[in-house]
Amino acid sequence: MEKKIKNFVYGRRNVIELLKKLSKKKLPTSEWGIKEVLVKKGSGDSLIKEIQQYLPVGIALQRVSGGELDKLLPGVNHQGIVCSRASQLRKFAYQDLVDLKVFLQQRNCGSFLVLDRIQDVGNLGSILRSAECFGFTNILLPEKESAEITDVVERISSGALHYLRIFRVTNLKQALEALKENSYWIIATSDRGEENWNQIPDLTETALIIGNEKDGIKRILLQESDFVYSIPMHGNVSSLNAAVSAAICMDRLQNRL
Repeated sequence: MEKKIKNFVYGRRNVIELLKKLSKKKLPTSEWGIKEVLVKKGSGDSLIKEIQQYLPVGIALQRVSGGELDKLLPGVNHQGIVCSRASQLRKFAYQDLVDLKVFLQQRNCGSFLVLDRIQDVGNLGSILRSAECFGFTNILLPEKESAEITDVVERISSGALHYLRIFRVTNLKQALEALKENSYWIIATSDRGEENWNQIPDLTETALIIGNEKDGIKRILLQESDFVYSIPMHGNVSSLNAAVSAAICMDRLQNRL
C-alpha cells in the first residue's frame, strides 16, 4: 500500500519555504490549498514576522499550545509550527516516464539526480535537501525498492521538496536511455570508479546516479553510465553514508573538481 502525505506540513524551514514559494506565484488565497498556520505559543517574534511576510490575507495564523500540536502530530518533530492543508490526505504527485520524455523536449532542462533504491526516509530527505542546494532540481526515483515521498521526507528536506520535480518510473534503465537520447551524460558513483574527476561534463548535461545504501548502483545502470567515479578516501573507514556521498558528488559536479 502506498503511503499518503498527511494533511499537514510541519517543521520551521519546511513551512517557511512552502509559504515563500506560494507567495511568489501570486495565487489567489483560495488556490493556496492552506487552511491555517499553527504556531506554538512562546515562539519568538522573528518566526512570526517571517511567516507574516509570506502569508496572505485570508489564511489564519494561530498560536496554540505545544500539547495541541503534539495531538495533531503525535510522535513527530514538528518544531512548533504546523501548516494545515485545505485538501484531504493525498498521494504525492509524482511525474512518470511519459512526463519525463515530454519535459526533455523543452531543452535546457537542467541536471538530474537519479536515486537507485534509496530506502531510508532520512537519507532521501537529506539528499533532496542537498540536491536543491546544489541545483539538481530534477529527481528520478524507481517505483520499487525505494522510499516514497511522505510527510517525514518532506520535513527532513527542510522545504527543498517544494522546489523539486520528482519523476517516479517503473524502469530506471529506460529513463537513463531517454536522457542519453537527449544528449545527457550519465555519471555513476562506485568504490571501483576513477578517483580523477577531471573529465566532468557541463553540469546542465549530466545525470548523476546515487546507489542503494547497502548494495550501491545496480550493474545494469552502471553499464548505461558514461563515467564511473569514486570519492577519494583518506581515513580508515572505507564507506560514507548515502546522503553524505550524494552531497559530495553534487558539489564536485557543481564546482567541476
